[in-house]
Amino acid sequence: MTSYSDKIKAKIKESDVEGKLGDLVDDGEKLVNEAVTKAGTLAHDRRDDVVGWLDKASETVNSKTDGKYADRVSKLRDVLLAGLDKVADKRAGSTSDDDVDREPRGELPPVE
Repeated sequence: MTSYSDKIKAKIKESDVEGKLGDLVDDGEKLVNEAVTKAGTLAHDRRDDVVGWLDKASETVNSKTDGKYADRVSKLRDVLLAGLDKVADKRAGSTSDDDVDREPRGELPPVE
C-alpha cells in the first residue's frame, strides 16, 4: 500500500512543480532586473531635477530655521544624492564614471 506522502511526492513529480517554480523564479528575477534598470535610467535622467528640488527644500528649511540645522540639512542632501547616484548606476550600460561632471558623492550611513 502506498502512503499518503508517497502519493503527494508522485503528484509533485508528475506535475513538474520544481520546474515550474524554477521558471517562475527566473521570470521574477528578469522583471526585477528590468525594474531596477528602468529606475536607474529615471534616476539618471531626472538627477538635475532632484538636485533642484533638494536645493529648494534646503533653502526653505534653512530660511525657516535661520540656518540652525544647516549642517544636518546639508548632510541629508548629500546622503540623498548618494542614494540617487547608486540607483542611477543600475541603468543599462552604466559605469561608475559615466558622469564626471556631477557633484561628489556622499557616503551612505551604515544601517543600524
